[in-house]
Amino acid sequence: MSTKAPRDFRPALHYTPKKGWINDPNGLVYARGKYHLFAQYGPEPHWGDIHWSHAESPDLLHWRDLPNAIAPDGLGMAFSGSAVYDEENASGLGTPDNPPIIAMYTSHGEQEQQSIAYSLDGESFIKYPGNPVIHNTEKPDFRDPKVFKNPKGGWTVVLAAGDHVEFYGSEDLLHWQKTGSFGPDGNYSKGVWECPDLFPLTLGGREVWVLLVSMGACPENLGSRTQYFLGNFDGETFTCDGSFNKPEFIDSGFDNYAGVTFFGTQERVLMGWAANWVYAGDLPTGEFCGQMTLPRALSLVDTPLGGPRLSCAPVSDKLFGAPVPIDGSLPGEVFKLTVSGEGTADITLSNGGGEAFSFGVDSSGEVYIDRSRAGLRSFNADFAKPEYGRISAPRFFTGPWTLELTFDRSICELFADRGTRVFTQLLYPSEPYRHIDLAGNAKAEISLMV
Repeated sequence: MSTKAPRDFRPALHYTPKKGWINDPNGLVYARGKYHLFAQYGPEPHWGDIHWSHAESPDLLHWRDLPNAIAPDGLGMAFSGSAVYDEENASGLGTPDNPPIIAMYTSHGEQEQQSIAYSLDGESFIKYPGNPVIHNTEKPDFRDPKVFKNPKGGWTVVLAAGDHVEFYGSEDLLHWQKTGSFGPDGNYSKGVWECPDLFPLTLGGREVWVLLVSMGACPENLGSRTQYFLGNFDGETFTCDGSFNKPEFIDSGFDNYAGVTFFGTQERVLMGWAANWVYAGDLPTGEFCGQMTLPRALSLVDTPLGGPRLSCAPVSDKLFGAPVPIDGSLPGEVFKLTVSGEGTADITLSNGGGEAFSFGVDSSGEVYIDRSRAGLRSFNADFAKPEYGRISAPRFFTGPWTLELTFDRSICELFADRGTRVFTQLLYPSEPYRHIDLAGNAKAEISLMV
């Protein structure tokens, strides 16, 4: 397999491995002043021989690679999971003066079972000799544990189990008992359930619990997407409040999957895998394959047209300088565009090779993003299909709008209407975009990377 890319498509802002493959972010945790990012990792630029890779950051934006944290063993490959900082040493695997970081992951062998590993220095991990800590001999899909502190004491883990999620409770992170489940009733999307997360947010002074479930690739969703539900968690199980009557996804674009939030942060921060299982194995990026989304702060917003909705705000603004008016040219391949307007508008980025990428608000009032003429597409038959080129979604607000686009060489993230609509898209222009054109009642500013 060739590892030569048509040109350098490696993003400058989004996390990528130096070489090899990554998919789901794992074990997102803030501990001892550092953010830790683990991920599903294979040494070749295609899926296989899955380990946990490891990187750390002081600010969620600048990452330092560390040695792989968890390797396959006799129980199987190290599939997705999560990590917590056991500050009170409930597990007894550390000391009061040096509490451990504990990672729970899926051992993917003949069965999928849950195992743990722990670290006392934040870098090297020791597998617990009593693995697996949650046994399974019956369910073909039983994976992706997300551990969090139970508001009534102790710990809870939510696991994906095919067409539903299951909840288990523990006092010491080592011994677990099932406490409840959610689904398949209440679900509106096809696809196997994966990579759940559960956390509280505040809306109008009241607590609302948000359940994320990544839905495996299916034709109805044009690949893999991440669904969310709103409701309540009573310490044992989640109950949906029925806010939605159709699938609601955290991202309206094609390329944000398996996103989960950090443990230990003051605000709720999410990162996802910026790809889609339909075509991820064929990306034209050479020696590496896969990247993460930029980190996003989550909140709930009560919208006039859609009621309560999850909102995503990029936490990467400090990477950019002050905005300046656009003059029709695009300096560089990494920038942020802020476009404000009302009614219909089209914003088009183009290059000398006849390629063009556009986004805006269409005549039906929907926000859209269109990569159908943006660049290379023939590397994968599905990526080249029209339905994977343009996508749109209705607004939850009326009147004037603001669109914020972070563009990073081969990936863009579009935030609309206070982050209640987000589109993450991969695109591969054969040469950089150098021009920008605006049509409609809109004005644009550009901010360059500092």
